[in-house]
Amino acid sequence: MTSQKKRFVEILFLLLITAAMYLPNIRGLTYFKDDWYYVYDGMIAGPDVFHEMFRIDRPARGFFFEAYFSLFGPQPLPYHISAFVWRGLSAIAGLWLFRLLWPKSWRLTFFAALLLAAFPGYYWWVSAIEYQPMIASLALQVLSITLTLRALPSANWAVRILSAAGAVLTGWWSIALVDYAIGMEFFRFICVFLLTSRNLPYSSWGMRLWKSLRAWSWNAAIPAGFLIWRIFLFENERTATDIGLQLSGFFADPLATGFRWLLQFFNSLLNLGVLAWVAQFPRFFFGMRLRESAYALFLAGIVVLLVFAAFRSLQRSSDLEAETAGANLAGREAFLAGLLGMMLGILPVIMANRYINLDGFSHYALPASLAAALFVAGFISMLSGRGMQHVFMYLLLVFAALAHYSISETTLSEARAIEKFWWQFSWRVPALRSGTTLVIHYPSGNIGDDGNGVMEAANLIYFPDPSPAIPVQYKVSAVTLSDSNLKDVMAGKLTRQAVYRSHAVDYDYGNVLVVSQPTPVSCVHVIDGGRPMISVYDPGNVILAAPSSNLANVLMEGEPSVPPAFAFGPEPDWTWCYFFEKADLALQRGDWEEVASLGERAIELGYHPEDQSEWLPFLVGYAVTGNEARVRQTGPKINAERSLRLQACEMLLMVEANLRPEIRELVDSIYCKSTE
Repeated sequence: MTSQKKRFVEILFLLLITAAMYLPNIRGLTYFKDDWYYVYDGMIAGPDVFHEMFRIDRPARGFFFEAYFSLFGPQPLPYHISAFVWRGLSAIAGLWLFRLLWPKSWRLTFFAALLLAAFPGYYWWVSAIEYQPMIASLALQVLSITLTLRALPSANWAVRILSAAGAVLTGWWSIALVDYAIGMEFFRFICVFLLTSRNLPYSSWGMRLWKSLRAWSWNAAIPAGFLIWRIFLFENERTATDIGLQLSGFFADPLATGFRWLLQFFNSLLNLGVLAWVAQFPRFFFGMRLRESAYALFLAGIVVLLVFAAFRSLQRSSDLEAETAGANLAGREAFLAGLLGMMLGILPVIMANRYINLDGFSHYALPASLAAALFVAGFISMLSGRGMQHVFMYLLLVFAALAHYSISETTLSEARAIEKFWWQFSWRVPALRSGTTLVIHYPSGNIGDDGNGVMEAANLIYFPDPSPAIPVQYKVSAVTLSDSNLKDVMAGKLTRQAVYRSHAVDYDYGNVLVVSQPTPVSCVHVIDGGRPMISVYDPGNVILAAPSSNLANVLMEGEPSVPPAFAFGPEPDWTWCYFFEKADLALQRGDWEEVASLGERAIELGYHPEDQSEWLPFLVGYAVTGNEARVRQTGPKINAERSLRLQACEMLLMVEANLRPEIRELVDSIYCKSTE
């Protein structure tokens, strides 16, 4: 196999294996967590809003997102495809980089590139909008270091100059997008040292170090240029990214701060170098249903087959002989270079009082994942016996494949639950009054007290009209029913404004609309404070907040708002929850005939609720329209729970004036007397 053909086959297998890990659920992924405010702010104020969004700390991201939003707008799929492309580019550049360092160790270098592509410690890849700069920065970082090495040995001055210029420019862009990636400049020097030492086999360590410093010296323009701009020219307005402010804690109390940094350093190093590879997949895999778990194992099997096919296709006897001769040395060098690269690469993260974990702070691991991949590949190559090496290699790739599919499947399940929630809400709420504060018991419990992603979804549906004003003023706010928010809702007087980056939100706890989805199989319940409908599955906070809910915030006139398909998917089938939401809306209008008619249609189609509280609107409709048979038939469904009987009696007494005498007697005998 010719060298050029072999390189093509390597890249092809690298991309196929990466695709098997990241692409299976890509079409279903939409927005995740803070992606929502990126999309909404961009839709309302246009691509220029991203300059305001990042003006305070990382202005390069403003240009980055302006270009992206100008190209793709709010459509989620192109962002996910782009993230995969950056991932593929980082793997290809990583293969090039490792091959420059160890040209005869193709097994080691190919596996290291695979690990870089597969790094499972980075959880946020499913958030393809907000975290797009992170994966782009990694690709630029790896390419920059590769171009640095490419510029060193070449006798062609044109190649050296172009490579050096490319290394500096991509290095600047990488750090400008992700400032804590500056720690990987140490790893750049380590790579230069390794390559320079190849030509100085008999020189002392001091001579090798001196020659390496000379060869690396022009690369100092990358970190130095960024630091000069950051410290002396740029006015940082965000405390979390203010270098001086972060270091002031150390100078104020060096002993305590230094000890905390030391603990965070070892915790981060453990997560980056070890736990990221073996502990990520159990967090998600074992929570999936059997069908998804089986599919994840099938994909992991595909990955194993592809890796096996790659090694079978690429190995040659001459390669094996050459590789065996220097395998131990290459493995030791890779192991030590990776270890030093990780240790030095995470220093800026630690000094900014952050750390690396496998969840919320996993993005801090991404720059140093280059060194982590090399560290693990080097460790495995030092194991005795090719069989043992293969066992560890395949196990790590299986764990990575299971982790990525499990993360995407969990995210996809959450996205579907959120889509279902807002479609049901839109069926129930044709229009929403501006200034409303939504108080929501949401299907996703991982969104924070201020409902990030909730209010953006509501504004996207009900207030999508563009406006040039920056910051973007949200017409509707939202909070979750945490204990702290409950106190403010029950007090009912507090108002506050929150300004974050490119938008402003007004919270009015005296004008709330309480919304609950008690269980994943329940419908969305928009609560009327005057006659609250409470499910037996509602938590206590919903019960306490319900009387504060102002149903007048639901506007019943005008053209109904429809959730855009690019964010919420196509409209779901009209099953039980559609008829329930429309019946609850008709109940608000006082259209008893429509309520009863919707109930009859649902029953005829064979639909029924999983949450028995959802019979209550239909019971009122049946009673007012005089449908004695349905009033009787609904009794056993409601009377099984005393709280529902109490609610049924109270709701029916509120419309007692509209009931015929015989229906009043029936209601009294079935619902009200039974509550005594």
